[in-house]
Amino acid sequence: MVAATIGKELEKDYNVLFIPYQDDTNYFDVAEESLISILEKKGTISSNIVKIKKGIELVLNNRNFTPKKYVKKEIANLKKIIADKNLEILIFNSAITTVLFCEEVKLAFPELKVISWMHEDTDYSFNEITKNYQVPFFRSLKATDQIICLTEKAAEVYSKINKNTTIIHNPMILKEKGVSNLSTRVISFTSRLDVHVKGLDYLLDVAKDLPDGWKVRIAGQGTQKEEKDFLELIRKNNVNSKIDYVGPLAGKNLANHYIESSIFLSTSRTEALPLVMIEAMSFGLPIVSFDHGGAQELLKSDMIGVLVPSFDTKEMSRQINTLITDKNLSINFQKRALLKAKEFDLDSIIIKWREILDGKKCGN
Repeated sequence: MVAATIGKELEKDYNVLFIPYQDDTNYFDVAEESLISILEKKGTISSNIVKIKKGIELVLNNRNFTPKKYVKKEIANLKKIIADKNLEILIFNSAITTVLFCEEVKLAFPELKVISWMHEDTDYSFNEITKNYQVPFFRSLKATDQIICLTEKAAEVYSKINKNTTIIHNPMILKEKGVSNLSTRVISFTSRLDVHVKGLDYLLDVAKDLPDGWKVRIAGQGTQKEEKDFLELIRKNNVNSKIDYVGPLAGKNLANHYIESSIFLSTSRTEALPLVMIEAMSFGLPIVSFDHGGAQELLKSDMIGVLVPSFDTKEMSRQINTLITDKNLSINFQKRALLKAKEFDLDSIIIKWREILDGKKCGN
């Protein structure tokens, strides 16, 4: 969503192509002429063969493998687009696309400016996503011309690998406006239904300790299996009366989700720079969050919420109850949140991207 929004804004000044490699569904209403896929669709047999080859390589190479070996057709398709369209700048939109394509692209097109836009928290990138191919990942980070990351924490890590590292925050995308009056007995929670990453197991523990009459309203979506598993988890934890799962929301409905709540909660195990937290700030919600990288970036120096030691659910419950009983504290957090949210104005973020694309800024 963020990449599509930034790309559409940049189309006002640049010729922009969107190049999906895994799923060519046009989710974000990109102009069809601007969407060129490098996807090579594989059947079940082909996919299973690739998995077997990766497994063999992992066993033979001490739990390591080389990802680009398994996307040779996609690499060839990408090279053809670069040549045919005479591209001058290429932005890889994740750690995975960087490690899959960056080295080969720079080798074939040394004059092409390559930017790696790292959305993931560094702990998650290095310890989870790329744990079985860290050597290729490091090589790719060194090969790229520019790294864009979201937080001070990430910049500290990436700048040791590539000095051309710059922080550009994700923008606030939700256009609807409003401010909570902090009077409802509702805590908003916005997330995809990934139990592990989003800490939904911790969320249910926190819900058990909520005062009578208070609920956590969850806006989010997942696969059918994820939704089924989450609803079963709610039942097993006996917190049906404390959880209001409303499914995916957008536009005015999502805005009302924030406006009609009094606290925003994040129980994630890891986050880079959570867009939902920026959305919550823009509606003046005090935030209670575990102490992950994204929350540190947004909350630590601005006193707009509470950072709770990860993953202390009892302390999180205590901090929520403090906000519930201390309206003045919530109001003070709200004032600071509304000011902080202005930093994520789309126009301001686009100016920073233009500086990068025009070569006016490289590193911190």
